[in-house]
Amino acid sequence: MKKRVLLSSWAFPPVSSGSGYILYQLLRHFPQEEFVAVHGISEPTAYQGRSLDAIGSQVTMFGSYLWTRRIMRRLPAIYIPRIRRHIVQLARKYDVRRIYAHYPEGCFTVAAWQAAEELGLPLTVYLDVLWEESGNDSLALARAYEHKVLERAENRFAITEFAIEYLEKKHGLKVELLPHTTDTAGLPEGLRKLPEDGPPVVHFAGGISSRMNGDAVLRLARAAAIAKTSPKLDMCTPSLPDELRRLGIGSRYVDQASLADAQARSTVLFLPLAFDSSEPLMIRHNFPTKAMDYLRSGRPILVHSPADSYLTWLARKEGFAVVVDRPDAEELAAAMDRLIADRQLQENVVAKALEFVRTRDSRPWAKVLWKTLCGENP
Repeated sequence: MKKRVLLSSWAFPPVSSGSGYILYQLLRHFPQEEFVAVHGISEPTAYQGRSLDAIGSQVTMFGSYLWTRRIMRRLPAIYIPRIRRHIVQLARKYDVRRIYAHYPEGCFTVAAWQAAEELGLPLTVYLDVLWEESGNDSLALARAYEHKVLERAENRFAITEFAIEYLEKKHGLKVELLPHTTDTAGLPEGLRKLPEDGPPVVHFAGGISSRMNGDAVLRLARAAAIAKTSPKLDMCTPSLPDELRRLGIGSRYVDQASLADAQARSTVLFLPLAFDSSEPLMIRHNFPTKAMDYLRSGRPILVHSPADSYLTWLARKEGFAVVVDRPDAEELAAAMDRLIADRQLQENVVAKALEFVRTRDSRPWAKVLWKTLCGENP
């Protein structure tokens, strides 16, 4: 059977990674019989039940996730040819018409470019995070291939307006927007009501790392300790730092359905980005994947991110959150108190959040991507 598109991506739904979630929201609207995927990992963890029926070919080293990650990081020159061979074989087998590379993972993006060159096929590239600036790959790999790959691509997408502006200036090439999207079915009508009893709850979900959000999350703990409303922290994370444990803060890790319920029952949802990061350009141009779940929850959001970040700019532009853009625990505590106590403020930011979410419905954005790949709507 002929396939119109071959996808090259480290992640392929169902997966726990942000990239896997981004892909799932778009690819679930594609005709599954029309594309085939070459991928590195697919683990049904956080997004149980969200899978695709397309043919997928997994490329690993020694059948091991850990060995694959190590070789991908340290010896990409060994891993890339292996991926390229898989792409070429499947493309020939299914008479593929176009190759689609979904970054973030340089090995799969470079292999897709090499295969497109070998087969003489058009190439589309989507960066859901900056490449050279992200720290996901070795600098040598990014510097050697990023411009070559993007220059060869017929179409280039990026995930935020900030990233588009940055990449166009960097490479002198046209880049289009393909943002984080979500399922808009079942959205609440407005602010979800909470039980009257019990302390206010500030919820955080996702990984914690120094380069992404570590200092901002630690500041949350300090702010909660001095806040007049004495909120309880609900930390849903698999990676709670020792600094937080020493403060007596615990954590839990739950599946996607339970996580949505926890967010709907929380007073405030905390959405941070690092002020002190080893990849400041990534922080400036990125948009956290969990933001889409927060925005559709019906509960108010407190954003804590640098003033020059895309997240801060978008939250203020769209009005979907209260924003604290300075690394100040007292200011964060005051904003937390205000958001917890002011129901009208809660209603306003939730209404704006739901209005914004509707502009990020995955169905029309999937049509944009598929029309680019195939010249028609799915």
